[in-house]
Amino acid sequence: MSTEKFALEQGTVTQKEQYFTAAGQINVRSGRARVSNTSGASFEITLPPVAQAQGRFYSILATAANGTSSITISHDDDSERWGGDITLNGAGDRALMYSDGKCWHTLSLLTYADTTAPPTTAAPQV
Repeated sequence: MSTEKFALEQGTVTQKEQYFTAAGQINVRSGRARVSNTSGASFEITLPPVAQAQGRFYSILATAANGTSSITISHDDDSERWGGDITLNGAGDRALMYSDGKCWHTLSLLTYADTTAPPTTAAPQV
């Protein structure tokens, strides 16, 4: 019996990692998605079906991005109250998603805009 099959029968979660360089859908058994976009063309990564992913967390990380093309994280058109697609456009951008079986919840989101250094020049004083 395979280790994965044994783990599933015992009710434990096996974490798998998926790598994307083009559009695709995250497998329900994957816990981590690593996305690289240096092609200059934007593309979309779709979360697994919300009901099948119930109780699971998904970590999505942009490992490489050129800042001009985006990676869009979307749902499978099955989540209640979907808050809108998530855009990652810088290396290091990441999202942590959770499914309660009916709705996707964005637990954490860090994007390039959050990590850009503030200007070093002070505003003129009046």
